[in-house]
Amino acid sequence: MILVVGATPTVQRTMFFAQALAPGAVNRAREVHVSASGKAVNVARVVTLVGGAARLVHSLGGDTGRFVARALDAENVPQEVVWAQDDAPTRTCTTLLPNVGPATELVEEARPLAESDVAALEAATRRHLPEARALCLSGSLPPGVPDDFYAALARAAREAGVPVVVDAQRAPLHAALAARPFLVKPNREEALATLGLTSSGDAGRDAERGALALTEAGAQWALVSLGAGGSLLVEGTTGRRWQVVSPTVEAVNPIGSGDSLAAGLLVAHLRGADVPEAVRYGTACAAANCLTPTSGVVRPGDVEALLPQVRLTPLP
Repeated sequence: MILVVGATPTVQRTMFFAQALAPGAVNRAREVHVSASGKAVNVARVVTLVGGAARLVHSLGGDTGRFVARALDAENVPQEVVWAQDDAPTRTCTTLLPNVGPATELVEEARPLAESDVAALEAATRRHLPEARALCLSGSLPPGVPDDFYAALARAAREAGVPVVVDAQRAPLHAALAARPFLVKPNREEALATLGLTSSGDAGRDAERGALALTEAGAQWALVSLGAGGSLLVEGTTGRRWQVVSPTVEAVNPIGSGDSLAAGLLVAHLRGADVPEAVRYGTACAAANCLTPTSGVVRPGDVEALLPQVRLTPLP
């Protein structure tokens, strides 16, 4: 079982437009999807869709939170919900996808969590650790959750012999590095910001600098995304590096691809693949996510078709 923990779930409205968006004008959507989402939700769903076993631990509240819980139950994603003490509604985020032009995300910030809710999230995670084969800590932390929340869980997992993947940035990621997580996967900008590094203007060089710095700070593996440019994988103990290039696809909706990558690499690694090969499978999941209209959804047939097209190249 892959235990997935997050504190910022969302109701996701994905709106498709037949034309380019016109700021200041009426824009009528031709198609709208409403789904459960958020980084940890997406990871747990994709683990489930590709045949893995997941257990999601997250906090929900209000009618929107009840919608998320019902949606995940309908999708057979196992979950343990910490219901917000004040029943504050789970946030709603909106993705605008015009026929021409880039995606636009309207992100509602998560509401604060009470101290008792934070304690309940931690307790639920610790309770499931003995049955977990991996722990994925995914997403930003809302107000009320201390920056070392992921670090405390990563230490508990390490003591239990459970490998940890951290998909976060800035202070929560920085704190978690001291617990020597198995793998961290920020994008290039997040890696630089977490470690206080300035950009050189060379994306590839910055990704390498960031990945090496992450392993020096404690991560056993660092996977730094370059968006459409693929990603860079670095092994901390040896310094070995791999360039990972994703297949070119006609994207329907790219949102959630990073979460799909995390889910895929964990499933593949627990099935026996070494880390570079697991990242190949995760990258195929990320590309497959782009082919579906809602975030954090893949079709296994797409993953298998795209996997041979993922290029994994050792770097000198």
